[in-house]
Amino acid sequence: MKKLLILSFAMLTAVSVSAQITAREWIEALNYTLGDKYALFMKVNAYGEDINGYFMVEDDSYYIQLGVMEVYSNGKLRYEINNERKEVTEDRVDLSSVDLLTNPTRAFEFLEDEFTASIDETIHNGVILKLEPKDDIGIVAVYVSVINDGKGNIYPHAIKYDYEGDEVAIALIMADAEGSVLPCWNKNAYKSYDIVSFL
Repeated sequence: MKKLLILSFAMLTAVSVSAQITAREWIEALNYTLGDKYALFMKVNAYGEDINGYFMVEDDSYYIQLGVMEVYSNGKLRYEINNERKEVTEDRVDLSSVDLLTNPTRAFEFLEDEFTASIDETIHNGVILKLEPKDDIGIVAVYVSVINDGKGNIYPHAIKYDYEGDEVAIALIMADAEGSVLPCWNKNAYKSYDIVSFL
């Protein structure tokens, strides 16, 4: 079944995509391509400022580096580090969040019936698909795009959030996670930092 799914996406053309593929199938293919361990470079645009970063996900754990900030999580606890202020905030993971910057392990767990799918752009090696939420469903993601590379792989391309009128746009590029070790929280590495705990 998995080979059939890859083959069907590899054979798609820009002309046939919108007619044949539903948002559900695109989302399933995206999560199949990502698997349980993956990494992405990101450029976050918020309040007119661009910040470069990176995140890596492995099962329920993750690591985020964004500007002077770092976040470590084992899937239950979250340690947010501000290296400029030398401060660590420890808290529980919000398991209900599907926000990439809050809980990237669920960032692409969209509900297919909440989105419509359409072709956004044809590129040299495939297409960029746009997923847009249907009206009045109350989610902060207002735009998601993925790339079909023409070989059956579906990758994240961009995501945009609307936080009560403040838009945050995140451009994404796949990184090679194979052979990489997920950075884990090490209290000793931050022993000179102030700790703010919500546990």
